Amino acid sequence: MPMGQKLKAAPVYFTIAQVRFNPVLSLKDYMPAVQEQMRKAGYPDFKHNVTVSLNIAMTPDAQSQQGMPTPVRSDRFVFSNMENTRGFILQQNALSIQVTDYDTFQLLLNEFIKGLDIVRKAIDLNFSERVGIRYLDAVVPKKGDELSQYLVPEVMGIAARLEGAAIVHSFSETVANIRDVGQVKARTIIRVGPVGFPPDLQPDGLKLKEQFQKVNQLHAIIDTDGAIERRESFNLETVKNRLNDLHMEISKAFRATTTEYALSVWR
Repeated sequence: MPMGQKLKAAPVYFTIAQVRFNPVLSLKDYMPAVQEQMRKAGYPDFKHNVTVSLNIAMTPDAQSQQGMPTPVRSDRFVFSNMENTRGFILQQNALSIQVTDYDTFQLLLNEFIKGLDIVRKAIDLNFSERVGIRYLDAVVPKKGDELSQYLVPEVMGIAARLEGAAIVHSFSETVANIRDVGQVKARTIIRVGPVGFPPDLQPDGLKLKEQFQKVNQLHAIIDTDGAIERRESFNLETVKNRLNDLHMEISKAFRATTTEYALSVWR
């Protein structure tokens, strides 16, 4: 995912972009208008999911519970394409786009703004308060290669220094605050087995590309996550600018994690 360059064999297998905005408690009332426009925009598959979580009130000293847990209902409206490779998730305070057929950032951005504009026209949004984008890349060595040829030593762990050791699992994380942009988290998870997802991220029924479904070997997941938390009057151009800035920093983190050899394989 280098800046300004498309990789023919890009390792990205999942991407999510999200904007959080002012809560809309009457969200269900707007669904007929939103669903019709999403259908026309290429997202005819529609699902309404309901989740229930428990809200536990604590005393000021946070040492004991106060009262009984309160169930909190949350609606999730999912709009997907026919191929189940991309979709929007609309909640009371957020819109997300999830993609497993990632091509370029500009195409992702254009698609997300198109969906966000549909929501904006149906619902009078007042402000945005968080903008984020996250990439999952599967680094799978080709036959005859070693994983260490694709990743910089800083994220490979210490297995290579342990005589006779083979990596089973390794994890590294860097969190950086970028001035005037936001926060970027760069994680590298090395493991043996199939390509998976972090516990806090699920693909909501989307299908992975076949090349990633077949993986069952030593590989690395590069998980890069950028976000800016700032309350601003809702504006599509502002959201685009925030996502562009975050993508630039995420690209730098990805480039700092991978080697020149890896890029030559993916080009």
